[in-house]
Amino acid sequence: MTLQQINNRLQDILANMGISLASLTDQAHLTRDLGLDSLDVTDLLVRIEHKFSIRIPDDDWWKLQTIGQLKNYLLNETAFDG
Repeated sequence: MTLQQINNRLQDILANMGISLASLTDQAHLTRDLGLDSLDVTDLLVRIEHKFSIRIPDDDWWKLQTIGQLKNYLLNETAFDG
C-alpha cells in the first residue's frame, strides 16, 4: 500500500470522527492536538484495524500517538499487501 493510499484512508476515518483535515499533520498528537480522549483513540484504532484489514496488537497501541506514527506503522504493516 502506498503512503497516499494510507493518507486517504486515514483522512476518511478521521473526517468521519469529526476531525478537521486541516489539523492532520504528521506531528499532530492524537490527544493533545486533535482532542481525542482514550475512548476516541480506541475507536480510532478499531476503525483503522477494520479499514486496513489488520490487527494492531495491544502492545503497539501506546506507541501510536501522532498521525506520523500511525502512517509509519501502517506503511510497515501493509508493505506486503498484494
